[in-house]
Amino acid sequence: MSKVIFLTKNDLKKLPEAVKKFGLGKFRGKNVLVKLHMGERGNKWYVKPEYVKIVVDELKKINGKPFLFDTIALYPGGRDSKEKYAEVAKEHGFDRLGCEVVIGDEGKDVKMEEEDIAFGYEVAKELYKTKDVIAISHGKGHLLTGFGGAIKNFGMGGVSKKCKLEMHSESVKKKFLSLGRTKINFNHILAFGAKACLEKKNVIYINFLLDITKNCDCDSNALPIICEDIGVLVSDDPVAIDTASIDLIEKHMGKSFKDIRDVDAMEHIRFAEKIGMGSTKYELVEL
Repeated sequence: MSKVIFLTKNDLKKLPEAVKKFGLGKFRGKNVLVKLHMGERGNKWYVKPEYVKIVVDELKKINGKPFLFDTIALYPGGRDSKEKYAEVAKEHGFDRLGCEVVIGDEGKDVKMEEEDIAFGYEVAKELYKTKDVIAISHGKGHLLTGFGGAIKNFGMGGVSKKCKLEMHSESVKKKFLSLGRTKINFNHILAFGAKACLEKKNVIYINFLLDITKNCDCDSNALPIICEDIGVLVSDDPVAIDTASIDLIEKHMGKSFKDIRDVDAMEHIRFAEKIGMGSTKYELVEL
């Protein structure tokens, strides 16, 4: 059973303490990739720079060398090139945290093997090369997955634009079918992508359950807000932290994500558990 630490919305000052519970010291003196989404142009509901700065400052205290990282978007808009995304990141204040902002696109092919099937994902080269990672994810709704959190942050946000296109295409489904996967959909493809990004890495996951919108941070207008602010979760298990996020949000909403999106929000998370990324069984510990 995995541990997930819960901080209420009034206890965010305890975030450094919570992160230290999962071995922040292992990042001492190392390059640390801080994976996050810096918001589409026009979007106001992403995880704010002041919260990210709390983590960045703690890394600096142990001589860590953090850099903020995300990949360019597949769709046309404010983030479909490195130059455009860098400008949006600056507009949203992420250039003022005292560390480099890196926008990725080019990838390195990562071969995955599940059972007797081999296949590849093009993981962003910066993520591919960096072993130590802090994942800062925004818990919110999503059109295709019902919920977007830590697994979505990497499964789609950690790969190249070329790979994103393939993951959304029918050709990749045909590829899986040709390899013997008779039942495959976007949720499975996404979970495999997250695993490709996270294999053999030291990761601490932080999910912010604030400004919980129906739509994802990729939308210029992600409204409506579907749930009151809840707080922040911290774990070293992406499956557990996403499961706990969904449980808390649905409890506070008094209804399920399926009621909102008609999508099983747990499908990609259960599949991530099936392929060995973590456990849906967790212990919620409040600081």
